[in-house]
Order: sequence, then structure tokens, then C-alpha cells
Amino acid sequence: MSATRPRLIRTALAAACFLTAAAAQAAPTCYHNYGAINASKPNKLFLYFPSTDDPTFPNYAGLTSPARTFDIALLPNGPAGSTTALRNRIYDVVATDYCEFNVQVMTPTTSNPDALVSPPARRNMVAIGSDTNGNSGGVLFGQAEAVDTGDNDVIDHSRVWAGSYAAFCGTPGGTLDGANNTLDRWAYGIGGTAAHEAGHNYGLAHSTTLHTGEDALTNHIMPAGSNISCSDRVGHLRHFSDQDFGILANNVGLTVQSLANWDFINPNAATATALQMEVLSLSTTLTPVSTYLGTLSPWNVPVVAAAGTKFFKGVSYHRYLVTWNVAKGWTSPNLPGSAAGQVHGGEKFHVGTHFAEENILNTTNQVVIADAVLLNSGGTALPLHPRVPSYSTGTLTSNGSFIFHFENLVLANLVLKNMTAFVLPRPLHIDSLSFNKAGQLEFFDVQGQPVQPWRQVQLSSATELPAGTADKPGHAEFTLGNLLREGHNIRVKTNADSRDAANVAEVNRPNIGTLLTDPFPGAAVLITAQLVEPGATQWDPEQKIYVSKDLITNVFVQINGQRAKPVDGNLVSLTRGKVTCANLNTRLSVSAAIDANGYFDCEKSGLVAVHGDRVQITQIGLATSSLPAVQISGLAIGKAVCTNLNTRKSVSFTPKVSSERLDCAKAGLGMETNQTVEFSQVGTVR
Repeated sequence: MSATRPRLIRTALAAACFLTAAAAQAAPTCYHNYGAINASKPNKLFLYFPSTDDPTFPNYAGLTSPARTFDIALLPNGPAGSTTALRNRIYDVVATDYCEFNVQVMTPTTSNPDALVSPPARRNMVAIGSDTNGNSGGVLFGQAEAVDTGDNDVIDHSRVWAGSYAAFCGTPGGTLDGANNTLDRWAYGIGGTAAHEAGHNYGLAHSTTLHTGEDALTNHIMPAGSNISCSDRVGHLRHFSDQDFGILANNVGLTVQSLANWDFINPNAATATALQMEVLSLSTTLTPVSTYLGTLSPWNVPVVAAAGTKFFKGVSYHRYLVTWNVAKGWTSPNLPGSAAGQVHGGEKFHVGTHFAEENILNTTNQVVIADAVLLNSGGTALPLHPRVPSYSTGTLTSNGSFIFHFENLVLANLVLKNMTAFVLPRPLHIDSLSFNKAGQLEFFDVQGQPVQPWRQVQLSSATELPAGTADKPGHAEFTLGNLLREGHNIRVKTNADSRDAANVAEVNRPNIGTLLTDPFPGAAVLITAQLVEPGATQWDPEQKIYVSKDLITNVFVQINGQRAKPVDGNLVSLTRGKVTCANLNTRLSVSAAIDANGYFDCEKSGLVAVHGDRVQITQIGLATSSLPAVQISGLAIGKAVCTNLNTRKSVSFTPKVSSERLDCAKAGLGMETNQTVEFSQVGTVR
């Protein structure tokens, strides 16, 4: 990362909708797309540029198959440059848009990903051809198979008609004509459409919702096509809105699980030339990424050295020494004349980082910060230590509370003061996790866009964090919200067939009654606090003596919200219904209320179920026709059972698509009107 705050202009990418009748900058490299960690992301997004027409691509709508050849020479009035260069720039655009998500955007391919010997289990394929769908009076830029609510389908396809940009935006005097006919502008348009269609396949519907503090609608990826002009499509890089970001975060997850920054003080009289942290992890590697490189830090990216193992709470962890010692220029906030790579006695400084291996798939314990020491120029530890707490990645408990934990692994009694939590619609850039010259926070994301917190939670004014050890750390926990009382920030329930701004029926929309939501309590939460060691011995640079006073570390920790998927559904042709929702992991169950339209919501009725939990839902009702059914959202169903309680006959099956109607008559169960039917589904919360 650069040492300065990024100032990228984020706007036009794409939409996949029917329409009736500007010099670009290069897309940045996503610093979250790093090596083995990027490869470990389970959601693979393929940009497929056929080298020849491919009739094996699914024919789910008009002109989607065959997937036509992509060649820059076949684009009507196409830009100067090579096909490879255009493919790579389109990749840059899409990879940037999905930078923070648990999605690996694969390098461009000219072969059908479905034909791989071992294709990834979870794959989203966007076939991009040079053909056109429409004319200057109205075109279709792209079309996904469907809005895959909750991302339940593991394999998705979509098409992009790159030639449509020539037909609609490249007419004489248009936004892709003359001096405006550049490779970058074509890449913004085509890449934007690809990002948009992939978004449908990950569960996003068309959206025009703006939250307080957001930028203009025309900067966002998912509005319907008629909301976005050609100049907005090809003139700049667009991004996902706050609402769409949260829905995507819930459906596919986020790459970075936590960031931590600290304002330290050197309590020694001697000058320090390095900071060394003892870090414990279950991973056999530890890679610092997203390092703070701003003007408040004396050092560049830290180096990591393995240092054996150490037990933490009875579990053997790999032990690492993470050392900041590569000098760079900096400016201390409290003393003049800061020297590169040096921290004088009593001088304040700032560092921060994230470790790539930390819990990317929500399957391992957090990285544990055990201790911090300052080193002199000879590599010897100075006697007085700055204080640093360890922290959790947040826990959603069975009663709906979102809990955050601080822990103390050193033999010094500490106090947490002035704790505040900011609930965020999107994660902050690591440079945002520090105070400015006025002592305030500036909220901005990885692309420099301002972020408006959804709400601020003031936590306890002072909490003890007792002295501890790695075996028995001192502990303090804080509740940041309750899912059952507060719900999600985003709960979008689709109630009717929607139309775009030109009153054209939407090409891609979610099923009626489906619920779109985000992580709880937000996509990310920033916790700020003062960690105080009361009466600590430390050097006073003004008096030039050691004094006894509070040693303060400002702590900035950003964590992701928990992916608490709402499990809900609709009863079809059933009355006098009764619904029971049971979490088979926690063994807690609730009776779900049913509204007049047959809709029920297990979460709102009190069920807590997070990503990966096994849930059983049972419905009993009186059939009002011979074709009763149930439709479930938020659950990957492994088994469905239908029983006619009058005849005591039953059938079981596994639906191909979990979110489709579960039709027991189609599965072979005989039923008549006014007979009582029991439905049961067991599956995994996604």
C-alpha cells in the first residue's frame, strides 16, 4: 500500500438492463489479492473471453448461446490496442470491484471454465463476446441467469455483449467516439457490465437505494440500466453501494477479517529503532498485509520470523516475532525533529497491520497479540514495554448478542477507557484507523471514498483488563448489539415485480418474497479505546526524568460483522399453518409466526443461525389445493420430506435449487384438498 491516503475516483462500471434511446485512469491493483490467500477463496469468478464461438454455453435467454468470440477487431468502431490488453484492463476493473470480498477473480481465460478437468465447485462465469444485442435504439449490455438470492446456486452463468457499447455509446459524437474511443473507456464499460452481472449471480438485485452520506447513484454498479448513462458507464470506475456491499458481504463474505492499529509511546529514555510484537497463530505462515505506512509510522512493512510454538489457553500455537525495523521518514505528533526509523524517549508513534492468514474463511481462531517490546540499535529489548491487548473477531451468541473480547497476556493490570464502536456499511482503509491532527477520525474506504457510520455505540467508560498469561489471560467482553432486538441494517424484502426507471420490466430481479440482508451488526465495526497502565514508570521528555503516570495506548480495531443469514419462507396453498424452526447446532428452536400471505421469518421469531449452522424447518398445514408447497430462503437444503398426515404416506427428495418451491406433489406425494400435510427441510445456513 502507498503511504498516503488513496484518492481514486470510483464510478461507472455496469448494469445489465434494457435501455431506450469521457480520459480514464488505470484501475488499481487490489492489495487483497495476494498469492495463496487469494487462491483459498472458495468463490471463483471467471471472465471468459471465447477465442471461438462456444455453443456449449447455457442457452438460458435470447442470444446467450453460443457465447461469441471476443476479439477487439470484431468490436464495431473498437479502440486501438490488442485483444489481450483489453482483456487485462477489463480484469483490472472487475478485480477492483470485488477486491474486499471473499471472491477470487480469475485471470482472463479463453476456454470455457465448465470444461475444466476439475472445475471449482463454486464458480460464477461471465462470458464476454464482441457481439451486439440490440441497436442504437435500445440494447442489452448483459444478462445473468437469475438473481441468485443468498447465492444458493453453486454454479452461475451470465453473458456480456461487448459490441452493444459500440451500438449504443459509440455512435458519431457519442461517448466512445473520436478522442473518447480509448481502451480504458471500453474496459470501464465492459468490465462494469461484467461486475454487474456477476453481482446478480451473487444475489444482488437492481438497486437505487442511497444511504446517508453516500455518493451519487451514477457511481454505483447495480442500478438498472436506464439509470446509468453511457458517460457514467465508460467514464470512470464505479463501486457497490452501501446496501449492495452489505448484501454481498453476507452472501460471499469479506477477505479481511480484522485490522488493528495502535498509537504507542516509547516509555524509555533510550531511543528505540524497532518495535517487535509476539504474535501467535494456528497458521504455519504469517504474512503482514494492509500495513499502515502513513506519516505517523517510523517504519515500513514489518518482517516476520518464526519462533517455535507457545500454548494459548491450552492449545499449541505457532509463535512469530513481527518486527517493524525498516526505517522511513515520519512525523511524531508530540515531539519535533523525528528521525527516520527512530523513536526517542517519550515520543508517540503509530503502527498497524493485518495478517493475511487471519480467519479468511471464518474457520480458525483469531491471531493472538501476546506482547510488544521496543528494541535499541543493537537489537536488545528496552526495559519498559508499550502495552497492547489481544482481541477477538467478534462472536454472535445463541441469544443474538454480538460480543467482542479483549484479552491481556502480560503481568500488568490494565484499564480500557473511552471505548466506542462505530457500525460501518463497508470496511475502512487501514490509514483511516488513526487520529488526524485535530484528534479526530476520518472514515474512508480502500478506494478513498468517504464512509458514513450507520451508528455509534458508546461502551463502558472504564473496564479493568486484569494481568494475565498466555494460559490464563485477563479478559473483558463487550456487547455491540443484539440481532433479535435490533435486526440487520439491511432487510430488503421483494414484494412485487419491479420495473426500471424507463418502466421496462427488469431483466434480472429476485423471486417475490425473498429477503436480502447483510452481516450483523454491519459489514464492519470499528472499536476505538484507550488502553491504560495506571501509574506506569515512563520517561518525561520535557522534564528529562522518569515519572509515574498513566501509560496510554490508543487502540483501533476493525472487525467484520457476523454473517447471520435470515432463514425465512412462504407457505403456498396451506392454511392453519404451524412453523417450527430449529438450530440443530445449538439445539434451540422457535415457533415462527405466519402472516396473512403465508410468509414466516425464523430469525425475527427468535432463531439465531449463522453461516454453516444446520437448521431444520417444519411446517404443518391444511392443503387448500392438491398442490401445496413451501419456498425457503437462506438455507442450502440437503433433504426435504413431505408427509400426508391423513394417509401417513411420505416422500423425500433433495431439491436442485434450494430457493425454488418445494413441490411435494411433483415429488410423488398424493394429496387432496383439506388434507393435512407436514413439510420438513434440513439444510445448512448459507
